[in-house]
Amino acid sequence: MTTRAQLSASANLTGGHTDLMLAALEGHTETVKTLLESRVNVNAQDDEGRTALMFAVTNLQTDSVNALLDHGADVNVRANDGCTALMLAASSGDSGVVRALLNKGADVSGKIIQSGNTALMLAKENGYTEIARLLQKAEAEQ
Repeated sequence: MTTRAQLSASANLTGGHTDLMLAALEGHTETVKTLLESRVNVNAQDDEGRTALMFAVTNLQTDSVNALLDHGADVNVRANDGCTALMLAASSGDSGVVRALLNKGADVSGKIIQSGNTALMLAKENGYTEIARLLQKAEAEQ
């Protein structure tokens, strides 16, 4: 059985990814929670600037997303390409995650560096009208 101390010790960057990122990616929510309770850096970034929150959002791991948000994951961290968790959520079609990110203060106006796309543009491009409405409302309120 792995102890919290062992998890914490192994939670350092390995090839650019942390154990927290890998657990979030795979939806191992209990492992995510255990790592967070051992005080790993919730906002650590890999070589491409991605965080555990971004991995969880990309792979539709809602429980892991919520655990990360509950432990203070920064919703406005930008990957090297300028992408944020909100942009990834807008592209995935998960309106619940979009709402959760907006409730934590996600910036609606950020743009991806090369394409200039915003979360709203990505939602529209992918045909996610409910998400587009949520983002338009949030944009008007910011």
